[in-house]
Amino acid sequence: MRLRQQGIGLIELLVVLAILGILASVLLPGYQDHVLKSYRAEAMQALLKVAGLQEMLLVDQQRYSADLTELGFAAKQFVTESGRYKISAVVTEQGYQLRAQAQQAQAEDKSCQVFLLNNYGQKSSEPASVCWSY
Repeated sequence: MRLRQQGIGLIELLVVLAILGILASVLLPGYQDHVLKSYRAEAMQALLKVAGLQEMLLVDQQRYSADLTELGFAAKQFVTESGRYKISAVVTEQGYQLRAQAQQAQAEDKSCQVFLLNNYGQKSSEPASVCWSY
């Protein structure tokens, strides 16, 4: 009487591990790229919020402010909730320009390092110019 072998063998286990390794190497970079792109919305949202507050300040005090504490933030420049973008403002005679600079893990998003928004509602980004259309 011959006993039937139970379980999986070493060769089968190695084949499964090889398949999992190949899948991970193909899928992980795409997933990481998707995560970086999804955080771009955080920069856009923060800039639009600050722009709205700048316009409220203009209505109340007939001026814009480069100091974001005047708009209710804790510091002159602030970091978004996730820590992925630093938000700052520059005020000129013509108006303001808001800037969201990628930092920490978001600095890996090489095509969209900086988001810009001015008082005319013009949106741009650096180095690629298509980041707002995501």
